[in-house]
Amino acid sequence: MIRTWKWIWDHPLTRRRRFAAMMRWFRWQVGSRVLGHPVVVPFVGESRLVVERSMTGATGNIYCGLHEFADMAFVLHCLRGTDLFVDVGANIGSYTVLASGVVGCRTVSIEPVPGTFSKLERNVRINAIEGRVQLHHCAAGAGEGEVWFRTDHDTMNRVVDPSDPVEKMRVVVRGLDTILGVDVGEIWKVDVEGYEWEVLQGAGGSLRESRLKGVMLEGNDERIAALMRGAGFESMVYDPWGRTLSAISVGAGGKAQGNHLWVRDRSWVEGRCRGAARVQLNGESF
Repeated sequence: MIRTWKWIWDHPLTRRRRFAAMMRWFRWQVGSRVLGHPVVVPFVGESRLVVERSMTGATGNIYCGLHEFADMAFVLHCLRGTDLFVDVGANIGSYTVLASGVVGCRTVSIEPVPGTFSKLERNVRINAIEGRVQLHHCAAGAGEGEVWFRTDHDTMNRVVDPSDPVEKMRVVVRGLDTILGVDVGEIWKVDVEGYEWEVLQGAGGSLRESRLKGVMLEGNDERIAALMRGAGFESMVYDPWGRTLSAISVGAGGKAQGNHLWVRDRSWVEGRCRGAARVQLNGESF
């Protein structure tokens, strides 16, 4: 609980209205227990999310506006209505709703866990974006097959060993090259809890398409860094306030912590971001 309070207090979108954010946390903690059922909450602009207790990422959107500020702002700033966004590990669809419900572009949304996939479908329906979202009930990986997938850990569900003593199930795996075909899109988000290398192994052709400008990866290591650089990408961080990109490097012998942005054609991406309309949220404009 204290860790959550600190995260809310330090979040970029609560800096001027911290007590209001803490009150949203309090109201959700009490209200969700009293109601005991899913709740439709406002998101960005006219979009909405259906949220339940223990949905870590989705409830973070309630408290602070955007759970992952820099990455979500990048989606809002860089995408346009004519684009295609690829959401690998979509969970309940927060990024999918931002891309197709707020920006208005098309999205390929991939989620393997049946219970989570049904919640993703629900958020697509409630935002009336079925015509812009292509849903895939599978995992993305190195090729065709099956893997064991944890199913009881919300946003931390991931591929596990068959012998792991956790709640799990077998899910279908398909390569991104197969799923996307020639329509590779402009921006990807890959959030697969340590399975990023396998996802990228199944996306070798798509990664080399010049149309693809940005890939957000949850984790990175030297092996992934070499692959991405070989495909023409640079390692960056995005500043939503200034709408600028800054180059960074993956530390030798270690992993980059948190989400990580790989960009091809920096000037194109920064131009896109600077040209986007401002977003109004929680009393902030970015």
